[in-house]
Amino acid sequence: MSQQKLPEKNVSISDIDNKPNGSDVNAEKSNEECEEPGEKPQEEPVKTEGEVQAEVKPPRVLEALSASGLRALRYAREVEGIGQVVALDNDKEAVEACQRNIKFNGSVACSKVESHLADACVYMLTNPKEFDVVDLDPYGSPSVFLDSAVQSVVDGGMLMCTATDMAVLCGANGEVCYSKYGSYPLRGKYCHEMALRILLACIESHANRYKRYIVPVLSVQMDFYVRVFVRIYTSASAMKNTPLKLSYVYQCIGCDSFHLQSIGRTVSKNTSVRYLPGFAPVVPRECSHCEKKFNMGGPIWSAPIHDQEWVANILADVKSMKDRYPAYDRISAVLTTISEELHDVPLFLSLHNLCATLKCTSPSAVIFRSAVINAGYRISGTHVNPLGLKSDAPMDIIWDIMRCWVKNHPVKVQPADQSGSVILAKEPVLQANFARAVASLSKAQEKKVARFLPNPERYWGPKLRAGRQITSKHISLLGEEKVNGCLSHQDSELDAKRQKAERIEDATTGS
Repeated sequence: MSQQKLPEKNVSISDIDNKPNGSDVNAEKSNEECEEPGEKPQEEPVKTEGEVQAEVKPPRVLEALSASGLRALRYAREVEGIGQVVALDNDKEAVEACQRNIKFNGSVACSKVESHLADACVYMLTNPKEFDVVDLDPYGSPSVFLDSAVQSVVDGGMLMCTATDMAVLCGANGEVCYSKYGSYPLRGKYCHEMALRILLACIESHANRYKRYIVPVLSVQMDFYVRVFVRIYTSASAMKNTPLKLSYVYQCIGCDSFHLQSIGRTVSKNTSVRYLPGFAPVVPRECSHCEKKFNMGGPIWSAPIHDQEWVANILADVKSMKDRYPAYDRISAVLTTISEELHDVPLFLSLHNLCATLKCTSPSAVIFRSAVINAGYRISGTHVNPLGLKSDAPMDIIWDIMRCWVKNHPVKVQPADQSGSVILAKEPVLQANFARAVASLSKAQEKKVARFLPNPERYWGPKLRAGRQITSKHISLLGEEKVNGCLSHQDSELDAKRQKAERIEDATTGS
C-alpha cells in the first residue's frame, strides 16, 4: 500500500519551514553523483499585482525505521510532488547501506532522501510537528514509538503505522497485549479486526496526552499484519469525544453473541454538552441466548475505521493508473472490499460459527444476507475474513433467523446443556423471510470482481525466526523438500563436528 499515490486534497499545509536537515550523505555528495547534466533550476512562480497565491509546500516524510532505505527511496521516486524524505535507523550498517542505495538511485534520490543514524524515538521527540507523513513499520509491536510519533506529525498530517505482532493482538497472550496496547483482546472470529481497533485505540490514547486526536482514513488487515492510516489533529475540545469512540466488548463463551458498551456518553441541554460515563451493564451476568457467561475485552476503537470517501478516491486513482502498480490486483481487491463494508458497524459475525454452535447445515451467504435485509437491517462483507458478515441487526434477530433456518433444515438432537440446544429450545419471535433480496449481493459480487486473492505460492507466510533449528514439525511452514534438505545439511554438519572432535581427542591422547 506504500506505493499508492495520495490525492492532492490529502496534502496538508504546514507553516513549518521545509528546510532539509543536513546529513552526512548530502554533505559528501559530489555534483557528478547527484546532478544530471543539463538540469535547469526551477523558476519561481510569477505573481501578478494584487494576486495572493497560497503556497502548498511539498509534504515531508519521515520513515522512522528505514533499514536499507527501500521504502524511503520508493517515496522519492514514485510519489509525485513529494518533498524531503528522512530515513532513520539506529544501526550503523543499515545507515551505510541506505547511503549507498541513495547514491545508486541517482539525482532524484540524492536531492530528496537523507539518511540519519539516530534513535527514532529521540529524533521524533526533538522534531515536534515537523513531518506531514510519518511511516512506522517496525518488526513486531509499534507501541514504544507511538508516543513520540504522534508528536512529530503536523496538524492534519498522516501517521501510517504497522503492527506485525498478530499473536499478541489476537489474544494468544492477552496480558502482553494489555501491557503494550492498554487493551485486552478476545479470541473470536473477529480477532483480526479487533487487532485493528486495539491499535487505533492505542494511538488515540497517546495522541490525547498532547491534546490531539486521530481520524482513521484506512485500516487494513492483510497477510500477517495490520496497518492503519490516520490523520492527527490538535483540539482540546474535540479530544473530549474520545470516550464516545471507545467501547468494551462482551463475548459469550458459549455462542457467537457479542455486545459493545461505550465508555462515555453525552447529554445535550440547550447549547451546552455534558460528557458523562456510559450506562452499564449492557448485558446480564449470563447470555440471554445460551445462558453461558461473558468474557470482557477492550477497550477498542468502536468508531469508523475507514473514511469511505477517501477510500473511493484512492480506488479511483489506482484504477486510473493500474499499469503503474505490479500489485494492482491485490490493491484493488482490498480497497474494493473495504469500500463496501458497513463503516459504522464494529466487528463481525461468522456464518460458519453460527452454524457450528447449532450443529446445523449452513445457509448460503446470499440466503442469510437476504433474511437479514428482509428483516429491515443492513449487512455487508468484511475485508478481514471472506466468511465474515457485518450487520447492524441485534443478536436476537440473528438467532431468530437461524432458528427459522433450522426449522426448515432439522438437526439431530443434542444434549440439553449445550449452547445450541438452549438456543433452539426458544421459539423465534421473528419469522424470517429467506426470499432472495435485491441487495443480497454487493456491486463487486454482481460484477464478479475478485475480492480475495489466493496466496502467491505454496507455504506462503511468516518463516522461522533467524537462528531457530529446523525440525520435521516445520513442514507445514517450509515444505517437505526444504525441510528434508535442511535436516540433511544439519546432519552433515553434526558429522563434521563429531569427526573434528574425535581427531582433536586422538591428537591429545597420542601426545
